This record gives sequence, C-alpha cells and structure tokens, in this order.
Amino acid sequence: MTESTYPQLNVGSQFKPVDSIYENRLRQFIDEGGQYSNLMLPKFYTKARIDTGYEDGAEGYVELRTWAAPGLSKPLFRSVIPSKLNEFKPAHKGDRFGPAWSSHWFEIKIKVPDSWAQYDTVLFKWDSGTEGLLFSSEGTPLQGLTGGGERVEFELPESWRKGEQVFYLEIGCNGMSGSTQDSYELRDADLVVPNLDARALYYDFWMIGDSARELQGAPRHKAREIGNRIMDTFDSEDESSVLKCREIAREFLGPDVDSEKVYAGKMSVYNAVYAIGNCHIDTAWLWDFATSKTKIARSWSTQLRMIDQYPEYVFAASAAQHFKWLKKYYPDLFKKVISYAQKGRFVPVGGSWVENDTNLPSGEGLVRQFLLGQRWFQDLFGFKSDTYWLPDSFGYSSQIPQLSRLAEMPNFLTQKLSWNNINQFPENTFNWVGIDSSQVLVHMPPANTYTADANFGDVKRSISGHHNLYNDQKGLLLYGKGDGGGGPTPSMLERLRRIRGLAENSAGEMPTVESGINVTDFYNLLRKGTDNGKSLPSWRGELYLEFHRGTYTSQAHVKDLMRTSELLMRDLEYLATKASLELDYQYPHKKIDRLWQDICLCQFHDVLPGSCIEKVYHEDVWPMLERVQRIELELISEIKKLFKPGKHILNSFGWERAGIVKMDGSWMQRGYTAVCSKGDTLVPVESSKSVKYRSKVTQVNGTFVLENGRLRATIDSDGVIVALYDILHEREVLDTTNHRGIQYVLLSDTPLSFPAWDTELFSREKFRYVKSGKVEILENGPLVSSLKIEHDLSDDSKLTTIISLDALQSLSERTSLKFDCHIDWHETYKFLKIEVPVSVNNDFASYETQFGITKRPTHFNTSWDVAKFECCCHKFVDYSDFNYGVSILNNNKYGANVHGNLMTLSLMRAPKSPDAHADMGEHSFKFAVFPHSGPLGAQTVRAGWEFNERLGHVGDFGKSIVSISGDDNLIISNIKRGEDDSDLKSEGIYKNLPKKYAGQKTIVLRIYEALGGKAKAKLTVNYPVDKVFKTNILEEEKSEVSVDNNSFIVESRGFEISTYKVILKN
Repeated sequence: MTESTYPQLNVGSQFKPVDSIYENRLRQFIDEGGQYSNLMLPKFYTKARIDTGYEDGAEGYVELRTWAAPGLSKPLFRSVIPSKLNEFKPAHKGDRFGPAWSSHWFEIKIKVPDSWAQYDTVLFKWDSGTEGLLFSSEGTPLQGLTGGGERVEFELPESWRKGEQVFYLEIGCNGMSGSTQDSYELRDADLVVPNLDARALYYDFWMIGDSARELQGAPRHKAREIGNRIMDTFDSEDESSVLKCREIAREFLGPDVDSEKVYAGKMSVYNAVYAIGNCHIDTAWLWDFATSKTKIARSWSTQLRMIDQYPEYVFAASAAQHFKWLKKYYPDLFKKVISYAQKGRFVPVGGSWVENDTNLPSGEGLVRQFLLGQRWFQDLFGFKSDTYWLPDSFGYSSQIPQLSRLAEMPNFLTQKLSWNNINQFPENTFNWVGIDSSQVLVHMPPANTYTADANFGDVKRSISGHHNLYNDQKGLLLYGKGDGGGGPTPSMLERLRRIRGLAENSAGEMPTVESGINVTDFYNLLRKGTDNGKSLPSWRGELYLEFHRGTYTSQAHVKDLMRTSELLMRDLEYLATKASLELDYQYPHKKIDRLWQDICLCQFHDVLPGSCIEKVYHEDVWPMLERVQRIELELISEIKKLFKPGKHILNSFGWERAGIVKMDGSWMQRGYTAVCSKGDTLVPVESSKSVKYRSKVTQVNGTFVLENGRLRATIDSDGVIVALYDILHEREVLDTTNHRGIQYVLLSDTPLSFPAWDTELFSREKFRYVKSGKVEILENGPLVSSLKIEHDLSDDSKLTTIISLDALQSLSERTSLKFDCHIDWHETYKFLKIEVPVSVNNDFASYETQFGITKRPTHFNTSWDVAKFECCCHKFVDYSDFNYGVSILNNNKYGANVHGNLMTLSLMRAPKSPDAHADMGEHSFKFAVFPHSGPLGAQTVRAGWEFNERLGHVGDFGKSIVSISGDDNLIISNIKRGEDDSDLKSEGIYKNLPKKYAGQKTIVLRIYEALGGKAKAKLTVNYPVDKVFKTNILEEEKSEVSVDNNSFIVESRGFEISTYKVILKN
C-alpha cells in the first residue's frame, strides 16, 4: 500500500475490542440451554425429529412394549426373547420404571419415514435416565446407552432405514454411578436426523473457545478473533451459513479435522501427548457384581462401534475377570472383541485377574492375581500383558516392582498418587525400585486422571503438569467415561482431532497429540528417549497414597474372610499336593483354580478395602468368600480322611515348633494340648507335667498377674495392662511415662471426605480411653491362664477381651501376651484402636508387607513423615532397637502406626458412607504383644505365621514334602502342584496352554527372604527328583538348578521372592 492510498481523513470511529467481553461472548454460541440458543448454533443441531412414544404421539414410527424382570434378576437376552414376548406391555415416553437395580426389557419397532431417504444419518435417541444395552433382533449386543445425556444416541444401520425394524433394549434401573433414586423416567424414544455440519461446527467452536480462554499471547488473540468472526458470520435464518463458519474455523484448526488425516503429520519430538481410550469399570463399588457384568457389555460393545467409526482409535481394557464374564454371558460380543484384539484396536492390558488392591492381599494372593490374569491373556490372545495397569488403587506395596517383573511386566501405570492430600508426588515418568531392588518403568499420566474428557485442558496438562520434562517430553492421556464404565464418546474423538489440528497455531503452547498408539508402544518410546530408563530418576520403596488410609480397617468382616481364605488355600494346596503324590488322589486343580479366582475377584480395589455399598458385601462378597471357605474345609477334610489316623499335627512350615494348641476332643484338660516338634510333624507331649514353665494367674488387691516363667503381665482393676516384664532378659517392656499401659482408645473419626476411605490427622487429637466394667479370672493353668475383661464402649457397644499367657516347655520357646476379642459394635464415626507404649527407641518401625518388610518413620520430621500417620501391615508390626524389640501380631487387621514410643493397632471403624451400616454387629479378632531380644529377626516372622496358622490337621501324615536347613530368614510360603502337569484337569479357559512333562508330576515351591539380607539354605525334597528349575511366578522356567540326592541349594538376595519347579521322577 502506497502512502497516497492511506486515507488522509478519519471519518469513522473504531474501538479496540475489550478482551473479557469478546471472550465471554463466545460462550453464547454453543449454549443449548441459554436464552439465545434459538438464535445461535443449537437451532441447527437437528434437521428432523419424530417426537413419538407418548400415547398421543405420531404412531407408526416408534412403538414400545416392555417387560419387567422378576425381582432384581438380570436375565439374559436368550432367556427373554422370544419366550417372554407375550408378556410385554405397551410403554410410552413419560412412563417410570423401577425399583432401583431392577431390569426392564423393551421391544422397539421403528419405521423411518420415506421422506428421510435424502439424509445420510438417522439416529435413535433414547434417554431413560438409566444404563441400557441395545440388541439386534438376533440378540447381538450393539451399543450401550446411558441416560442423563451421557450417551443417548444410536446411529441406525443403513439397512434399518427401509421398512419396519425390530430391536430390543435392556435397561438397568441405575445410573453410571449407582442408583440414588427408586424409579426412572423415560424421557426420549425418538427418531432424529442430525445436522452433521452444525455438529462439526460445534466441536470446532468448542476448541476455538477453549483456545481463546487458555492459550496465551498471540494464539489466544487469534482464537478470540476467529471465534467472534464465526459468530458474526453465522445467520440463524440461513442454515448455509454453517458451512461459511466452518471455513473460518479451518483457519485456526487446519483443513483435516473431519477425519483421521489430521494425524498424518509428523509428531513433535517435544511436547508429545499420546491419547489412549480406556473404560475404567470398577468391578464393584456403588453397584454389585451383576451390574458390572452388564456394564462391561454395554461399554465394550459401544467401543467396538467407536473403533469402526474412527480409524485412528485404539481402546485399552483391563481385568481378566471382565473378559471371563463377557465370554460367559455375552459370547457373541466376546468373539467380536477377540477379533478386534487381533487387529490391535482393542488392547487387553493389566495382566491381573482384576484391578486389585495391593496393600491388603497376601503375597500369594498377589501372585495368583498375575498367574490367573497372565495365563488367561496368553490363552485368549496369544500374548501376556507387559504393563501392570492399576490407575485407581489406594497405594502400592513395596514388593510390586518385583512381583510385576516376575509376572513379565516391566511397565507400571497408575495416577492415584495425584490424589495425595499433603505432598505432591514429584515424578511422572520414573523407575520404581522395590525393596529387593527390582525396578519397573512407571508413567503416571500428567493430566492426573484416567477418565479424561479429552478436552483442551486435559491435553495441555499432559505436558504442563509433567514433572519429568527434563528427562522426557512425552505424556500419556487416558480418556473415556470411567469408574462406572462407558468409555470414550464421539465428542472426545472429535475434540482430539481438533486439538491436533490447532497445535500448529498455538506457537508451541499446545502439545502435539497422537491417537492410535498402544500401551506397549508408548513405553517403548519412553525407553528409547531415556536410554532405556537410565536417565530417569528412581523412587525406592512403596508408593504410599496420602489418602484413603481408613481402607486398612473399614469393613472388618471382609478382611477377616480374606485372611482366612488365603491361609486355608495354603493348607489345602499343601495337603492336596501331598495326597496326589502319595495316595490314589486326583489333585483338585479345577476347583482350586476357581477358588483362587473368587478370592482374587474379592481383592478388587474397592471390595477388599471396604469402600463399596452394603449390597456388594451382603449379597456378593460375604457369601462368595464364605462359600470359598466351606469348599476349602470340605476338600481338606476329604484329604485328611485318606491318611492314616494318628495324633500327629501337620507342621508345614519347615521349622521346629512348640506351644499350646486348643483342639476339640483333645485328650488334655479343657481342650488344650502341649505340642513339640518330632521329625517333620508336631506331637503332643506325654502329659502336662512335662511342661516346665507353667502358666498361672494371681490376684492381689484387685490387681491381676499373669506369668509363665518368661513373661509377667500386670493388669489393674480397669483391665489395663500396666506392666509387662521380661523375666528372662530382666527388663520392663512397657514405658508408662506418658501412657497408662496397654489399653483401648476410641477416636472421633470424621474425615473431610469419603468416610469409608479416609481417616484424618485430627482424629488423633479427639479421643477417649476405654475403661472396663468387669475383670475376672477365666483359666488358671497349668497350660493356659487367662482373664476375661468386659468393656462398655458406649451404651450400644460391648467388647469382651480374653487376655492369656501360655505355658512353656523351655525358655527358648517363643511366647506372647495374647488378646482374644469379641465385639458387638454399634458406633457412629468412631475408630477403635489398641495402644501399646513400649520401652524402645528407633527412628523407624517395621511393618510386614507381602514377602517382606516396609520400614516407616516413627517421627514427624517432614510433611512426608506426617502423611504416614496411619500405615498398612500384615501379620505383624515391629518396633526394635539394637538389642530389644516388641512386635504386635494379629490375625485379621491391617492398619497400624508407630510414633514416638507408642505402637497402635487399628481394630474397628464406623463410617456411614457409602454403606450406612458398615461394620455394625459382631466381630472377632485376635492380636498379641510379642517382646523379643535383639532387633527384628526371624523369630517375629515365624511368630506371625504361627499366630495365623490353624493347627488343627491331625493324622499320620508322614514326612513333609520338603525340608529346609540353613539361614532362618528364608521362608517356604507355599507348596503346590505345577500348573502345567499333564495329569491335572484345568479350568476350561486354559485349554490352549500346553501341558508338559507327560507322565511326570511337578511340585512348585514359593520361598522368600523375609528380613532384607542375603540368605542360603539347602532344600531336600522327600520324593525322587529328576530336575529343578527356577521360574518366574507364572511358572515359566528361567534356569536349571543342580540337584544332588534330591536336594538343591537356594541362594537369595534380600527380600527376593523365588519360585522353584521340582520335576519328580516317574
């Protein structure tokens, strides 16, 4: 432009746009409920609609009939269609359906008007406020529908647009997140022709508006200018203006946002976000197992349609249990999933039976999660998962890196630590190192969610929220409706396309997003960019979640059932192995497999922690685990009958034992028997006279004293243990400087949120101690002496405690002060604990975890230390200094803490949500105070096992399966038959896995180092041995071990978990 063309006079007037006004204006354009919606884009969202379904509506286009399933049953398609069709009744929009959790079936007849032949797309819109699954007339699941606007449209196949069509819909009277009402209204059952151009402009404008609000500098101004130009161009009286507006949008978004071509460009080396669709389905939570089965079908059928619609889309799904349910209840859909998995579009991940809790299951429980899950994946898909997928569990055990590697999963994914309520976790991509030094490559999606909406902010945070950009500039975005299932929606895929398109106009502020990568490829990219992980920081030990600490204690009954079920499986597998090797007995492999599947199912990360609704526990979990225990005991009883009768007691631990056992029908007084080791078994001593250090109780002036030659406990008239003296080592165990002694304490427990999940720091400051109402002598030797103490916790709650001390055959025998408790619990937001003040000083205490120990601070030096005010333990927590220590043993508790000199075991909680009656009623539990000389050692580990063992297997069992000699920090935790033995009948799902060693039998031994140091021992198998292999926990052979006269050497690093497969000679 030359100077002469620039106007000399300014006869007009122009203003500078006010940023905030022009930015806020953008919200009007796509607001369906706004006061200007009829003048804005929503006017053109729909081209045509038949609003039918009401009794006075236009008939002949949509006709509905319905049938209510009896009670709360959830019958399958083949049970309803066609046999129940004569019971279907007319239904209309406006009808209500219930009650909560009930199932209703609809027959839907439609006829698309001939005048709609000009349209490319016709939708069936259904909104009953519930979840639903649409079926073809042949019974093929087609797509899930979720009310409340979540997912309410189904695109009719082209063949359905001619003549009358019939299809079916099953709804469950619950929403995506459970049920909060007793009935649901059918709001929509319509035929709709969408305006695809207007809908595309909606997505265009959404992203432009987000850019105008969230970008900075010139890109922000550009987006605002584009958005306002679109609004100025739009004409509510001219539908063709929509296309003009889209042309303007392309100036900012690029030309290819309507297809997968938008991803054709090269990915940025920096600021790269990889988007993977997923559908987190809680196996149970605010709904039961039966509802989850329908959620799986609804969600996955929908995602298959999404895969067909969007060529760039890849979907990931976890939990072998979910695939098993799908195969059983929806076999046609299952076959389709398999075919899409083979194409790499539907990606199984996780390698575990369910997305389990990792704090509470036993070590063997975690092993079986992987053994079941990976074998299922291998059999079904021909590969094992390489990524342990746990986005939503409540903290992660320090042994998970080792277990994950032993299950052939070098990758780990979670995001839950973003929920920390005290400290921000400092890493997103890092090496997580377990207590044995095993490591896994971890990525925690920086958007801090596994249910992202794939909006502008989610993608931006995937880089801006990344703590490890110095090491690597890649972030994973997990998007899709989750918790209650559903998965990604078309809106999410459309948004991602536009975010990829606008990246070039964001001056590098928006990352480049890629869709279509699978999980394995993403982790391979991480390794490639970080020198195979060598340049990444490391985090050693547990990934402690600073939240949901109450889950170590909530729903005490399920935790008791789980501990007992796991321990009974140990006994069952040992006895079944022995019987199958020595007697005419078929190892019950299929039954054992199914028992473990049920146990692992109940380890789901909301079930075992205690954060489900009441329905889940009363109708699903308790009956399931009670059935598991009944079958376990029946199988054990059958096996014991095969052995000769005798007075020997099975000792499966491999170390010598002595003690007092209470057995029904025992030949000793009051059912007590003193036993000692003889060879590989325990035998009763000849008489109580041979027990040198007898137990006794004395009472003087209202004070009671229990004594056995090793310990002396003094209990005052209120039932408080005010002194515990170690006679052998001449020292007082308790420190009563600031505390009265061992006593119960009742805390106020009103967390800031999530009552079943959380307990908070301030609960430590509002409490009262429990006083007894009555103390009496229950037993007075010679083998056991005990006191019965009755506590009134409140007007509604009663606690009876039997404190006892056993006699000793020698002073070298382990002894502890035992507490056998029965409670009738009816409190509201209270937390019951037992306090044990001890004369020990150390900066750290030791909490047993799976196959090892996690050390945690006993001080509050830093905010990270403060956060661990409540911690998880298994069979014991120990507090020791150099020459002395105290352990608290338990039989079904998991919450504990040690601070200062005070040890505390958590016993009962009383949250009121999501289960208003959680933990109310009667419970039984045991714990013991076990003083010991020296620091934490094998004596505590063994005492913990013995305290939990059921010493009731009496008979002539002969020699043990295997004996061990060497370092006492090696523990044989499990003995079983090999999974692939040719003589075993397997669960049908493993039919494709090969059998090995035809005609030979194998034994699998699980051994772990318990204390954190190197160990060596000789294992002798009491059967002729052909070969021995060291394996992973999937029982895949890794290296052969030399055998000498049926013996072999075990060498272990600290906290190593070792599995050996012993192949026996024919």
